[in-house]
Amino acid sequence: MKQLSTRTGSILMIAYTNYRTDPRVIRAAESAVNSGFDVDFMALRREGEPREEMIRGVRVLHVNQYRYRGRGLFQYMLAYLSFFIRCLFKSAILSFKKSYAVVHVNNMPDFLVFCTLIPKLMGSKILLDIHDPMPNTFASKFKSGDKGFFFKLLLWQEKLSAWYSDRVLTVHDPVKDLILVKHGLPPDSIQVIANFADDEIFTLNPDYRADGKLRLIFHGTILERYGLRTLVESLSKVKHRENISVKIIGEGDFSEEFKKLIASAGLESFVHFDNRFYPMHDIPRIISDANVGLVPLEISSMTNYALPLKMLEYTSMGLPVITVRNAAISYYFGETDCLYYEPGNAESLTAVLDRLAADPSLVLHYHQKAVSIREKFFWSNEKKKYISLLRELSNCPLPNPGALRPVAK
Repeated sequence: MKQLSTRTGSILMIAYTNYRTDPRVIRAAESAVNSGFDVDFMALRREGEPREEMIRGVRVLHVNQYRYRGRGLFQYMLAYLSFFIRCLFKSAILSFKKSYAVVHVNNMPDFLVFCTLIPKLMGSKILLDIHDPMPNTFASKFKSGDKGFFFKLLLWQEKLSAWYSDRVLTVHDPVKDLILVKHGLPPDSIQVIANFADDEIFTLNPDYRADGKLRLIFHGTILERYGLRTLVESLSKVKHRENISVKIIGEGDFSEEFKKLIASAGLESFVHFDNRFYPMHDIPRIISDANVGLVPLEISSMTNYALPLKMLEYTSMGLPVITVRNAAISYYFGETDCLYYEPGNAESLTAVLDRLAADPSLVLHYHQKAVSIREKFFWSNEKKKYISLLRELSNCPLPNPGALRPVAK
């Protein structure tokens, strides 16, 4: 990917995330850099990371705080509040040194957007990017429902955060139309920049093989709501175990419980759990040997509107996908585009796995289907909308192509 030396404006991006492993924020930051913007990104810190580093043209500022991984609601809120305070002071200091045209804040939490108070007063335009609607996410995670005080409190802060921002972004149309608009956000204030796969990174695998061995892959955050309990139960019942291998990559709140489930089901012989995150740019290489992508999911008020990025990354690489039907997946994918099973039904998933393990021609058929639809889910299409928005908010015209030259990485 080429980077450009002539800058048309400065952008500050903020997210409670580990930068190297968060595909959406990486895509946004690198797209801005490669379109002529100067980008600073404030993010969490991992052990061993410096306070500041340049990553593919993005100046990443690691706040001195590690990501909280746990099940405690109070601890989550405390972690968010701590990050908010750090970013409030850091963004103020940065703004006195550099005039930012736009500050792009990624949720969760939504209220993180208020750490941009000083930049806003100094003229910066504020973007709130809602990856996950916070009221629904916490209602699902902590099983608190959508009628209680806490849900209403989160709904209020979501509306207030959106009101404060100059523009709201979100990840796809079902989240906009079926959640955020129903929450009371004005439709014309929300722009969809779809969370699609980076087609420059997740390219079609030229060495794809449907050779009688079912090599399944799952990568991402290890959470119970991603259907991993059902996956283990299903794998314990497959008839063609000798033809199946499973690789699962990621970290998350459910990791320790997931390890115990794999061990208690006696699956260690063909299920490998690599309990760590890899930088996004390394993922295609690491999963290149797989020939089928796993996208299990439990259906709840939140996950019903989830369009898992891993699903789009697998499709971009030409991998058939095993998944469930929900509102978002059904919006973008047809009945014959994927292999579907009934959510929460281990027997249904086992039946799909055994069919594929017994019939390599079926694997090849769905591979060809993925190849035929992959271009619908390219980030390169969404990138144009995002850069157009940045230029509109920053009053930065398109640069003269002759003035831009590649910069060595």
